[in-house]
Amino acid sequence: MTAPLRTRGRSDVLRPRAAGALVGITAVVLTAVVVSTPAVGADDQPGTKGYEQTARLTTVGKPLDLLVHPESGKLYVGSDAVAGTTGGSLAGVYVVDPASGNVLNWVKTSPGSTGAPAQLPGKRLVGPLPGDGVHYLVGLRGIAAVKDGDAAGRGGWLTGTTITQAKAGAKAGTVVVVRGTKLEEVTVGETSVTVERSLTLPAAGGPLAVDTAAGQIWVTDNTDSLLLRVGSADFTPDGKEIPLAAGAAVSFLEWDTEHGVLWAGRGTVLEAYDIATGKLAASFDAKPGDTIADVAVDPHSDRAFAVWQDWGNPPEEGDGVGQLAVYDTATLKDLDMGAELPGVNGQLGSSSVAVTPGGDSVFVASPSEASLTVFRAPVPPPPSESPSPSDPGSPSPSDPASPSPSDGTSEPSPGDSGPDADPTGSGTIVPVDGPTADGDSAGGTGSGGARTTTGGGSLDTTGDGSLASTGTDVLLPAAAGTAALLAAGTAAVLWRRRRATT
Repeated sequence: MTAPLRTRGRSDVLRPRAAGALVGITAVVLTAVVVSTPAVGADDQPGTKGYEQTARLTTVGKPLDLLVHPESGKLYVGSDAVAGTTGGSLAGVYVVDPASGNVLNWVKTSPGSTGAPAQLPGKRLVGPLPGDGVHYLVGLRGIAAVKDGDAAGRGGWLTGTTITQAKAGAKAGTVVVVRGTKLEEVTVGETSVTVERSLTLPAAGGPLAVDTAAGQIWVTDNTDSLLLRVGSADFTPDGKEIPLAAGAAVSFLEWDTEHGVLWAGRGTVLEAYDIATGKLAASFDAKPGDTIADVAVDPHSDRAFAVWQDWGNPPEEGDGVGQLAVYDTATLKDLDMGAELPGVNGQLGSSSVAVTPGGDSVFVASPSEASLTVFRAPVPPPPSESPSPSDPGSPSPSDPASPSPSDGTSEPSPGDSGPDADPTGSGTIVPVDGPTADGDSAGGTGSGGARTTTGGGSLDTTGDGSLASTGTDVLLPAAAGTAALLAAGTAAVLWRRRRATT
């Protein structure tokens, strides 16, 4: 979008021309202002910019967990009902096209505790199915499977202790769950879930991380502050342990298999442990009032995307603004490419994050706002090009756009609009309330004042439907934009005309 035009003010008393002459030169004046006024920051060198918010979807209920399928590329959203809404529950599992934001499928029905189907929340997305689809948790002990096109989830419930942690197993098609002190490997059938192998842990198990390629399972022992490794071949601990640094209990564990690093969320600290050395490699602290909610690792871009969630009660417990942070997984450094997350707090659930391969799109779920915010990777601006004297669209220095009486040229008549200045031209647009030099838009929300949109439709266009833009960037045809520009440019133009005749 073209940068906003700057006008030059002056305190001299202005003597306007006759109304007819002013109307006649309007088109020429606008052409001169557009060409001669330099864009704000045109000579500035582009710097490193962060991820920009491009959309906000409210069509997926209250999102509890996110997963981008590594093969199909589809975004899966496990959701709960939204409090205070009418028209029925929005709980279930949604399948979303990451490029457009369109909801491809909404699976409302899951296996209930008695075996009868029921509409239940997709509480946690366990992991991807081969080709497409996901395993997900239902209720206290249920595990189901679903893919795009399904009308209902299939699976069943375990008996006994509640499932507290679950991840896709190292063996294809299996799920690894933690239930108290039990680590179990289960298979999910059409109407049942079967425990295949079981291991008793030294203490109650915590968050899991599974490397399916290496056949390794890491389980957290928060009681003894350890990370324990279990081999998937014999489903027993292999003796490898990593002691945790002093701090809070681990709330989630994410494995970066590309660099051999385990990312652990621990309250107000995000830690990275090097598996080879068994030591803490890096740690990142929260700003006051924030806690770490989730991390998604993208091996294609060597980046880790973290959601820091505020507790939303300023000033006692924070400022109500969370953070999206981006880290280099090779150097374990903050890339300073993140964005603020206004309203993302932990009062109604934990936020989650997912990223498309290559890091082009990042999705942040906010249960507190019942929304899914979309961020796009920054695109470096193209190099600026100076107008060529031979360019027919550029005015020649020897051929001024606005003629003056001193050069013998007659005043334009009211019907004379000048060359290429037809205000009704179909290809001409005038920016109103456009971005500033740093790319921010007045009145915008999120990082960089990007447009905020809701619902299905294209994420990259305003379009129709619930993804229609609600931002403040507006493009008007030149005929309508003339009035907007006159307010800012008339004074400068009249002053220039007066100088030319005195």
